[in-house]
Amino acid sequence: MQLRIEGLPKPQGSKRVYNGRVVEAAGNALKVWRKAIADECMAQVNEDHKLILGPVRVDIVFYLPRPKTVKEKDRALPIVPPDVDKLARAALDGIGQGPSGKSGDGVVWGDDSQVIELRATKVYATDFIGADIKITEL
Repeated sequence: MQLRIEGLPKPQGSKRVYNGRVVEAAGNALKVWRKAIADECMAQVNEDHKLILGPVRVDIVFYLPRPKTVKEKDRALPIVPPDVDKLARAALDGIGQGPSGKSGDGVVWGDDSQVIELRATKVYATDFIGADIKITEL
């Protein structure tokens, strides 16, 4: 399965304290990003698709905007936040999120614990902001 998700990739896992409560640092933007991934999964599924129950490999390329403070000649690779592992965590949870918005209700696989191989890369975008995701059943 090949997915192309347009939008600003958001990390998952960074926390902050707000009014005495621990909340995701990405806030509502993370929910929007994960929903965009879940919606694209739903759009890719047809009546012949069967829920993947075995191991899977996931390859992800995140296309991020180059910050204005980073000049192309200074740095060709995005070695600044967000962390690639936190971007991948949000993407995997988005794939496992179903139409109800709940994790574990996805249409691609039963649970992201089925991912036994993961390659996640972040690059500066040239014309597309978002992510390309390839899911391969092993």
